[in-house]
Amino acid sequence: MSTTFAPNTSQPERASQPDSLRPRLVIGLTIAITAVVSIIAYIYFAQKGLTLSYKDAISHLQITGRVLTAEPKDAPAQFGGVWLPLQHILMLPFAWITPLYFNGFAGSLISMISYVVLCVYMYKIVLGLSDKQIPAIIAVVIVALNPNILYMQSTPMTELLLFATIAALVFHTQQWIQTNSYPHLFAAGLAAALGCLTRYEAWVLTFVFAVIVTIVALRRGGRKYADGAFWGFTFLAAVSAVGWVIWNQVIFGNALNFQFGEYAKPALWVGEDEPALGHLSVAIKAYWYAVEGNLGIATIVLALAGLVALAWRRHLDVLPVFGLLVMIPFFIFALEQGQRPLHVMQINGDLYNVRFGLLMIIPAAIAIGYLASIFKSPAWSTVMLFGASAATALIAMGGLSDAVTVREPVAYIEKGSDEPLKPTSEFLSQNYDGGKILMESFGNETILFDAEISLANNVYEGTYKKWEPALKDPAANEITWIVMRQGNNPDKVFQELHSSEQLSGYALAYENATYKVFKREIR
Repeated sequence: MSTTFAPNTSQPERASQPDSLRPRLVIGLTIAITAVVSIIAYIYFAQKGLTLSYKDAISHLQITGRVLTAEPKDAPAQFGGVWLPLQHILMLPFAWITPLYFNGFAGSLISMISYVVLCVYMYKIVLGLSDKQIPAIIAVVIVALNPNILYMQSTPMTELLLFATIAALVFHTQQWIQTNSYPHLFAAGLAAALGCLTRYEAWVLTFVFAVIVTIVALRRGGRKYADGAFWGFTFLAAVSAVGWVIWNQVIFGNALNFQFGEYAKPALWVGEDEPALGHLSVAIKAYWYAVEGNLGIATIVLALAGLVALAWRRHLDVLPVFGLLVMIPFFIFALEQGQRPLHVMQINGDLYNVRFGLLMIIPAAIAIGYLASIFKSPAWSTVMLFGASAATALIAMGGLSDAVTVREPVAYIEKGSDEPLKPTSEFLSQNYDGGKILMESFGNETILFDAEISLANNVYEGTYKKWEPALKDPAANEITWIVMRQGNNPDKVFQELHSSEQLSGYALAYENATYKVFKREIR
């Protein structure tokens, strides 16, 4: 392979090489082994009751649940306009099975499949860079055995689906650079499009990879070729992003509702006292601690050495790996600008959104795998394999439950932040006897979920053309139950109806320090 920054248009496809059956065998084994590891990890965390510890995990399930239970004409609008829809779409075939919905497996399954896909692509990426099996396996080991990866793949969260699309994006872009194969360029664009329908980080990466594609294409064939490559890569991703903007305009009357809408404003999560807000040095430290907490210092050190080795390679096919590193300044900028909070123990004394640092596992694993490949002796590569395994094990020495992404939601639960929701759910579980329930979903997500009450009976802020009328006159809109949140953070139901004449036909059925539940009196 060329050792200079020059286009390589003559290199054959990897699949045409004489030993191509061997990588296929290893890929088959990777799928089988990681699938078993995935299942074991899920069972471990499920038995500990941790798969739904993140409140967002339940919210993702509820979005899919609302789509399934809404009237057909209203169902599409239930996807909302803040969280991107791919995870929720993929959950649809499984969430209609009631036990899989309420135990969360309908969403965890998508993350588990994504975990296997991620591991396969990690193997293929490093094999494509090194032509060696053991370095590629090293990359898989680092990702597959990382405790934070194992936990997140056990939840209905969106991180693993994003990681799978990113790994696919890196691999197919790399293959296009190496082989000039248009199908790989199209596949890279498809991966970017799927990522753009999963999490907004993919929007940033799509822009970065579009620049990479353009640079490579300019060197390879000039302006005309670059124009074709650019649109060949970006078309599907652009359709995804623009489609989401149009969706927000049509459904909410605000094209940027996902950023500035009532339930998307950064002010909902970022307080004026955030240490990183307006302080670049603090933002840098916060993201460093998040990465270190997710990857471990040994992995980071090896990754830095691997990045130096990749840079020394001096070939265009390393650009996709370095393109991932743009997410470091992106997250730092987001923290400094107050777009999203990230709390670490070293600065805030608590944990919040610490999983933002987990994305760096992808370039780190690739870099370490490539580092192993520079040794000509297979023995040294084997040593690196054990070294990588040891580096991963260092993070897990306290047990899987001590992973930083696990400690975050556990600490939230132990602090009792959701304590008032549990007795409210218990009351409804024991006393709900049918009828429509007026309750804002935002901030109250777990009440109906824990009570295992169908969302078909919930009139909430996303119920098409029914929410506002029900707030003004619940009785006239056939509302049987009203759940409102009082206290320092009252919800809209409380604000509109508390002490209102519209409650005259309702009796207080339950109350705690935070919630009131009213039931319509039968006359």
